Amino acid sequence: MIRAIIIDDEPKSIQSLEWDLNFFSDKIHVVGTFSNAIEAIRKIEGLQPDVVFLDIEMPEIDGFQFLEYFKDRDFEVVFVTAYAQHAIQAIKERALDYLLKPIEKDELADAIQRISENKKKRNSGEVFKNEKIVFQGTRLKINSDDKMVFLNPADIVYCESDGSYSRIITENDGVVYVSKKLKYLEEMLPSEQFFRIHNSYLINLQKVSVFEKNTSKVVLATGISLPVSRLKKAGFLNMF
Repeated sequence: MIRAIIIDDEPKSIQSLEWDLNFFSDKIHVVGTFSNAIEAIRKIEGLQPDVVFLDIEMPEIDGFQFLEYFKDRDFEVVFVTAYAQHAIQAIKERALDYLLKPIEKDELADAIQRISENKKKRNSGEVFKNEKIVFQGTRLKINSDDKMVFLNPADIVYCESDGSYSRIITENDGVVYVSKKLKYLEEMLPSEQFFRIHNSYLINLQKVSVFEKNTSKVVLATGISLPVSRLKKAGFLNMF
């Protein structure tokens, strides 16, 4: 079951969203609602939400300022707002979705489905929280409170942004989730070997099998096809 909280300074908007979420009560449960974002900051750790439905324009602090308190957040974010102009900033904040009021039920259903799929992925993978990532010799050491894992960069196929986490996919189909932004991994891994081809993907250049010029997609050694963004294409080709 997905644990959700709602943060919106308008009580009617909270009630409306709660009503909409009741249609998906087999998948999602609202564990808290807040009309004051400061109060939500104090309570959120105890509620342990999987997702926060977050308004943007609020008094005291707005939705983006709220997220500044959670640099390495372990919950998904779905912005719910009446204003379309914040969408680009929402993408930069790694939001899972951006829903405009009044919310379309199909769009809400799609967001809930993606939250559910991401939660299942994390439950099936190796998840780290509060971890430290450093190089020890030639290996990447991921050290958390309860375990330590070593990865050889040569075995990493690509890294992917996954909401509030990043996924590290290895050649043997292993998946490690870390509570770090993809930018953190980009700065950690050797730049001559790894390249950020897209806002969501950091690839091991040694695993590139094919680059499809017409579609601007790269095929990696495992067979997965990933998009190369228009802004990253020239830099990617220069690496070869």
